[in-house]
Amino acid sequence: MTKVTEVTKVSEIPKNWKHIYSGKVRDLYEVDAQTLALVASDRISAFDWVLPDTIEDKGKVLTQISKYWFDQFQATLPNHWLREREADEVPADLAKRTMLVKKVEIFPFEFIVRGYLAGSAWKSYQKGGKIGKDIILPYGLRWGQQLPEPQLTPTTKAREKGTHDEDIPWKTVVEALGVDKAQIIRAKILKLFNEAARRLEERGLILVDTKFELGEDETGQILLADEIFTPDSSRFWWRKDWEAFRKNGAVGELPPLDKQLVRDYLEKILKWDKKPPIPNLPSELINQTRATYLELFRAVTGKEPSI
Repeated sequence: MTKVTEVTKVSEIPKNWKHIYSGKVRDLYEVDAQTLALVASDRISAFDWVLPDTIEDKGKVLTQISKYWFDQFQATLPNHWLREREADEVPADLAKRTMLVKKVEIFPFEFIVRGYLAGSAWKSYQKGGKIGKDIILPYGLRWGQQLPEPQLTPTTKAREKGTHDEDIPWKTVVEALGVDKAQIIRAKILKLFNEAARRLEERGLILVDTKFELGEDETGQILLADEIFTPDSSRFWWRKDWEAFRKNGAVGELPPLDKQLVRDYLEKILKWDKKPPIPNLPSELINQTRATYLELFRAVTGKEPSI
């Protein structure tokens, strides 16, 4: 067994797992020719940089939320999770933060769906009245306002440290994947977003925006991959907070239920230029972020995370 201290101090990786790649948050291992293990660390990233601090139990929360949603939406769009094999093949100390998955060819895009005007979409709208590369919105919208309908804004996938995803027009996806495949992806993704948003509304939550990653297996079947509707890949608000915000004339800000807490601190408090050196987070913010992730898990699933 090989110790992997960047995951947790006690975690051990089986000898037959071959390390392939470490992303901003997850470490990727090859289990066999058809199978990978995604091990979610407690690292946290912002603005495409991995921060020097970690959020305790974050990897467990992300993994368990993704598994919850993969279970919920298997019939809508199949995913790469091989849940039936995990009990026998994943060591107990890794099981809470590990997902065994089928190898798929990941599409070179991130598919971002936006239901409300916030984040980078708001900045883009302020500059030119549009979001993404080519979606023009009505004049006079405010920050935090619900869009007339959810919008799909694809981006490139940044691979190098310090580089950023870039908006692309939908026609780029069509040209790369073909008309038929692109149409299936668009329809499935928007259906997933709308259904998740409806279920979260029942729990008092707003799904502001989210990103999806997809790929295809050796048969050409399109599969959901990576993570889904987590506080790392999505933005959430409490509906009661949003309604109070609107009643107040859209003044102030909405408390985030995701890693926007960290982004806001870096951008608005530190005014970090998003270049090295990468700043540390204060202990109070680390604790607040952890508590927020746990709060979201309970709100989404109705259960306590296994940590």
